[in-house]
Amino acid sequence: MAITARRMTPYQPIRAIAIFFAFLLFAFLQTHFVFAVDYEVGPNKTYKAISQVPLDSLEPGDVVKIYYRKKAYHEKFIIRRSGTKDKPIIIKGIPLKGKQPVIDGSLACQGQDEHWPQSGRWLIKVGDGNAADYVQIKNLELCNANNSQQYRKKESNANYEDNAAGIFIRLGRNVLIANCVIHSCGNGIQTTYGPDVSYAKISGCLIYDNGNHTNLDSSQEHNVYLCGTHTTVQFCRFGVPHSDGNNIKDRGLDTIIRYNWIEGGKNRQLDLVDHKEYGRADAYVYGNVIIQGREVNNDNMIHWGGDSGNSRSGTLYLFNNTIVGKLKKTRFIVVRYPDCNVEMKNNVFIGTGRLWNGKGSLYGSNNWFSYKIDVPPILNLGKQGNQPGFLPSSNLQYIPALGSPLINRGTNKVPKRVEYMPKPFAGGTRRPKDGRIDIGAFEAIYSHK
Repeated sequence: MAITARRMTPYQPIRAIAIFFAFLLFAFLQTHFVFAVDYEVGPNKTYKAISQVPLDSLEPGDVVKIYYRKKAYHEKFIIRRSGTKDKPIIIKGIPLKGKQPVIDGSLACQGQDEHWPQSGRWLIKVGDGNAADYVQIKNLELCNANNSQQYRKKESNANYEDNAAGIFIRLGRNVLIANCVIHSCGNGIQTTYGPDVSYAKISGCLIYDNGNHTNLDSSQEHNVYLCGTHTTVQFCRFGVPHSDGNNIKDRGLDTIIRYNWIEGGKNRQLDLVDHKEYGRADAYVYGNVIIQGREVNNDNMIHWGGDSGNSRSGTLYLFNNTIVGKLKKTRFIVVRYPDCNVEMKNNVFIGTGRLWNGKGSLYGSNNWFSYKIDVPPILNLGKQGNQPGFLPSSNLQYIPALGSPLINRGTNKVPKRVEYMPKPFAGGTRRPKDGRIDIGAFEAIYSHK
């Protein structure tokens, strides 16, 4: 029987080439691309504890999902891996019926060793030895990292330090903290100075009751303590600190504080001072509601310039804020050094007392002041009156009503666009536009349909 050779069809070489190139493509993808992984922590999930997640092996695009459970997670952890702009590393709480997962510092276990030993200073640490760039922390409630509590080390329990932070950004750029509730810590959030920390953003958070828990007279711990460059704080609600600290303490460079509701406390609402690493440091404060506490140890609301013998040597750009004093003799703005400036436009100042302590330079226009505030007339900063004309509803606090002297009396010549309005319990809404901007943190809503 004759054996005939099988003829190769014209399609077989093409098929072989296609298989070869498919293999090369697969090998290339395996070598050059790391596929993002979701790590799920919680009841009936792959991981029962945060410490079981390989945190020190996270890659860009990885997401750690921490699910709500009735019992808090008593764990401390470090993020020291970096994402990218397009693929950040995300640590994200998954709420249940509006309840966020709680990470509680009381007797929290620490599963990782530190390169820079500072275990008593944090509940979550960002950056340690390695930078942690492009990291996002979202939808978590953090509490009880304070000096009245202890945490668990391998060999024994240890005390938190006075200035322990719910989140301590030690070394990281472009870190986002969003939609978190942070309370009952020493500092709610603390950052080190630039360039180690730059372009951090704190957005939509509820931050309150942070401070020294064993010495209520201490003024060294704050709701947030910021030292990095180009930090943005926006859409947050700041409540009463636990001790005698400030709501926002900042030693940063070009800090932006916008669209927040900042209320209460025994000390200053904004303490914007110096850091020796920066020769000149400006700040931009706009679109906020800032309300003084009723029982205070410091009658000053906004401090600008320095407190450690060095000058900030920059300009505070203060515009479109609603600033409410609660004392008979409120000092609204205190400037520390002669080379420090305040440019103020479109602000509402309500209350009684003294606008400025006379140091440095203060200038601006289109502001509105209660007539019982001592305003130097030579500066031509704006107008004074009896009533700013707010809507009477408590749900619409500080919004101009029909006939208000604030409506269309601002100037649009401000350093940055004012695009949003704050909400009393964090968040914001788009600010309507109808030509000339209104004075204060809110635009009159009746004229926008």
